Amino acid sequence: MMNIALVGVGAVGAVYARLLHDNPDVQLYCVMDAVRKTRAEEEGIYVNGERVPLTFATPKEVDVPIDVIIFTVKNPQMQAAVTFVEPLVGEDTALLSLLNGIDSEAVIAAQYEESRVLYGLANGIDALKKENKISYTHPGILYFGERDNRALSTRVERLAHVFSESNIPHAVPENMEYQLWHKFMVNAGVNPVTAIMGASHGALRDSMDLLHVTKSAMREIVLVAQAAGIPLAVEEIDTFFTDVWTQVGADGKTSMLQDIEAGRTTENEYFGKRAAELGKKYNVATPVNDMLYHLVRAMEHPTD
Repeated sequence: MMNIALVGVGAVGAVYARLLHDNPDVQLYCVMDAVRKTRAEEEGIYVNGERVPLTFATPKEVDVPIDVIIFTVKNPQMQAAVTFVEPLVGEDTALLSLLNGIDSEAVIAAQYEESRVLYGLANGIDALKKENKISYTHPGILYFGERDNRALSTRVERLAHVFSESNIPHAVPENMEYQLWHKFMVNAGVNPVTAIMGASHGALRDSMDLLHVTKSAMREIVLVAQAAGIPLAVEEIDTFFTDVWTQVGADGKTSMLQDIEAGRTTENEYFGKRAAELGKKYNVATPVNDMLYHLVRAMEHPTD
């Protein structure tokens, strides 16, 4: 039996909660504050039209040792979430972030020792969230592991077995830092372009003009990554759109577009702005990312 605490039952979190819940060898706790817990228990969480009988709990209500804490919140909530789960962090607890961007692992390591950190991301998932109802057609692939997985650790092997038994598509790359940068490259292009244009996955896929802008932003990230010593290649941009983007539902929407439509704070600061900061650090120009950042910011803060 593996005891898992999941923090953040949004679009991505709800999909994985649904799959983990069906595994009899997993005790899953969806951890949240008391107000959210009461609302979740009353209203429920629905995935593809089915109410999932999840266990909701505050950290103090969990009375078993937690093996893994999985974060599926958004970047603006990450620091608070890391502090919030402190009562759950036991001697052998690992912490796995599935957040976008390249910084959440450092947030965990700053509060707990780095040895507790597992690297992770969800790629290609096409979940849509409207209030407490989540729908998806493709669960994507969950990439996770230690920073270096040339030799698999016991905890990674154990968690990989759990994901297999939970029907969660997953992979353990040798170099997780590279994998995070690859996802960062994708997010920096796809998210702001779809948010600005109100474009679904299919609309982006079918527009040569939108793809041109998206790929231009992604090429800047490749150059920044290479300057930082990360072995990304420009050819991987087209590979992503051929191998991954063709698998997601055409009606799906990126997380940033969903946030814009719902009036929520986006992760713009962790995409375009972060790209610009890294560009300055490594002396790489990022004009497309700069422009996309300011356009999204203008949508979020029209009177600033």
